[in-house]
Formats: sequence, C-alpha cells, structure tokens
Amino acid sequence: MGKRDHDHSTLGSLFGMVHYAALCTALLLCSCATRLGPKTIPAARFDYNQRIASSQNDQLLLNLVRLRYRDTPVFLDVGTVIAQYTLDARVGVLPTLGVDGTSGTELGVALGGSYSEQPTITYEPLSGAEFTRRLLTPISPHTIILLSQSGWSVERLLMCCVDSINGIENAPVASGPTPDRIPDNSQFRNLAMSLRELQLSGSLDFILVNEGETSGAVLKIDKPEGSTERSELLRGIREVLDLEDEIEIFRLAPRSTQRQKDEIVMTGRSLLGALFFLSHSVDPPQSHESRGLVTVAKGLEDGANGWRAVSGDLLRISSDVSQPSGAFVRIHYRDHWFFIDDSDLNSKATFNLLTYLLSLQSAGQEGIDAMLTVPVGQ
Repeated sequence: MGKRDHDHSTLGSLFGMVHYAALCTALLLCSCATRLGPKTIPAARFDYNQRIASSQNDQLLLNLVRLRYRDTPVFLDVGTVIAQYTLDARVGVLPTLGVDGTSGTELGVALGGSYSEQPTITYEPLSGAEFTRRLLTPISPHTIILLSQSGWSVERLLMCCVDSINGIENAPVASGPTPDRIPDNSQFRNLAMSLRELQLSGSLDFILVNEGETSGAVLKIDKPEGSTERSELLRGIREVLDLEDEIEIFRLAPRSTQRQKDEIVMTGRSLLGALFFLSHSVDPPQSHESRGLVTVAKGLEDGANGWRAVSGDLLRISSDVSQPSGAFVRIHYRDHWFFIDDSDLNSKATFNLLTYLLSLQSAGQEGIDAMLTVPVGQ
C-alpha cells in the first residue's frame, strides 16, 4: 500500500472517529438536556415549599411580637416565584494530522458547559380597604363550624375566635392592645373546657344545615338523662348558657337584640382581635418591661404569668438574648430572640390555627396564592 493510500486510510479512520465521538456526545447531551426539567421538580418544589412555609411562620410570629410592643404589623405575601434554569453544553473535536511525512495523528476532544439558576420573586403587601375589612370582620359561626368539623378542638376555637357566648365574655378587652389590668374570663374558660369534654364524648356537635327553620349554623347538645357524670355536665352547661332542657338543636346567631329560647348568641372576634388576644402570650424580657416598652398588666397575677390565667396553654412565645436551639419558629426583634419551642404542641397547634384563619379571612385577595413557574432552558 502506498503512502498516499495510507494517508487516505488514516484520514478516513480519523473522520470516522470524529463522527462517532460527536454522535455519542450529542446523544449524551440530548439525553441530559431532555431530562433536566423533570429532575429539577423534586428539589425545586421542596426547597421553595419549605422556604415559603418558613417565611410565613416567621412573619406571623413577627407580627404577634409587634402587636405585643404596639408596633405596626405588616403582612407581606409571596406573589410569584419564577425559577429559570439554563444549561449550556459545548463539545469540540480537534484532530491533528501529521504533515511532516509521518503517519502519526492525534485526536483531541474539548468539552465545556455552564449551568445557572435565575430566580425571580415578587412580594405583595396585603393592604387596602378590602383586606382591612376582612381583618376587622368578626369570625363567623360558619367558620368555627367548618374548623370544628375538620377535627379542631372546640375549646381552642372558642378561646381564640369568640368574644362571648350568651353574654358570658371571653375577655373582649384583650382583643386590642394590652390593657392595664388582666381581665377575668374564668367562667368562659370553664365553659370552653366543658364543651370540649362533650365534643370528645360525642354529646355535642356543630352542624351546618339548610333545611326549614333551622337553616344555617346550629349547635346540637344532648339532653341530660339520669344522674351520670355526663348528664351533670350537660345540666351545668345548660344552666350557664340559660338553655331549655327540652331543646337539643340551637341556632347560632352572631348577634341578637332579644335571644330566643332555641338560640345561642355567639359573638366572634375579628382576626385582628384574635391576633391581639394571642399576642399577650408573648413573654418580653424584663429589661423591656422596666424600660416601659410593653404594658405590664396587673390583676389576677402580676408579671408575665398573669396572662396564662386568661389564655391558658393556648400559646407561649418565649424570649431570650441568645439564639435558641430546638425552636419551631424564631425571629430576632429588638435585639432579642422570640420563639416557640418545638416540643410545645399546644402552642404549635394554636399557631397553625392562626395561619388557617388568616388564609380564610384574607381569601379573595389578588395574589394571595403564591405561584411557582419553572421554565427550563436547554
């Protein structure tokens, strides 16, 4: 075989190798590129979900602390999240031919690429006349019933969302900035605990109906029979609420000028009132109390523990100068850390209830739901 034939053979082999390498690389890149989109979904969705949930918790805790200090609360919602991913891949084949009369050849492959993520996040303040109206509108019996039917404790719902039942008050003065004196709502708290016992025993049920004269929200309370412990509890509740013994179904009314015998008047708190009521559970540092940064109410008990006589174990927000460990949620405010302990299940349940109430009361606002759009570049 002559030299020219040998060179042609070598050149043909070279271009065959180049073609094969380019084809393999193209197939590999095509496979990677077409699978990039699906692969980003688990990580991106989980990460954004976790961060949005965490930021919502932080904001709610921050606003509760602000209310305790009589600072202005601000609600900022995540409007849209757009995360764009770009993958740029390059491949080059660099053949080197021997031109000095030798038969040696070299084949070089150059690979290159880049990956980038460009998130765009928009924030929308929840404000305006409509949101303010919803913030100040009393929570309706229908909302309480829906939450009760979803498994929420009637005691927690009544303590957080109701100002009074048939004239028995749940410290309505605590639905605003911290008062100078701690109110006494012991009768309401005992009533709420008794209703919870009935709920657990199946002797009490909140119902939404749409039939005849009992259309709307109703409360079913069993009649007392005999001298059992359950019957004594039923008699005590009926006596406190001034209910007729022979009636089992009572209509729930948010207000009434003259209560009927088959009616229970349940006056709901506004969402802002519920936030104020629970903000009193913030335990500020003693240095802030001595400087007059918060109101120190006097009454049933002096000091921060006094408000636990009003709200019980609904919510406890502690403070510390150092960053706490093992916190469910924590924020840094006024040079101190405020937090809810991760093992405080009662506080976590009440905190979650507040997030649901905020979503329910602010429903219908534009931009209230965050939207995640993930276009993937190839």
